[in-house]
Amino acid sequence: MLAFVSPELSPGQRIVPLLVVAAVAVVTIELIRRRKLREEYAMLWILASLGLLVFAVFPRLLFVISELVGVYYITTLVIMMFAFLSLVVIHLGVSASRSADDARKLAQRMALLEQKLDSRDSSEKPPADTDEAPLQDQ
Repeated sequence: MLAFVSPELSPGQRIVPLLVVAAVAVVTIELIRRRKLREEYAMLWILASLGLLVFAVFPRLLFVISELVGVYYITTLVIMMFAFLSLVVIHLGVSASRSADDARKLAQRMALLEQKLDSRDSSEKPPADTDEAPLQDQ
């Protein structure tokens, strides 16, 4: 027996979570299609959408899980979910920082290579006053 009573949800309270799940799924799929979201992150958001879908279709499941985990206040379970999502955000922040560092290092290497190429080109230039006329298109 549950330690608390789960309230009956109105049709509006049942539809809003389904609309949120649909919106997250559509945005995720569109970002994948436009190649704005990499597959490794897309799987995370698709799994999150599926998890939300389960809770949207079976809202009492949240109360059952609370009882199984030993959490008797639904707000505590919500805080645990928030903590999980915070870890996901931290992971994404670390990945973004790593990508920015890689891009900076590549830009520095490219600048050094361009500098070497320019110095070689300037040392190997032919004299400017040659007798050869430039080729013309006819």
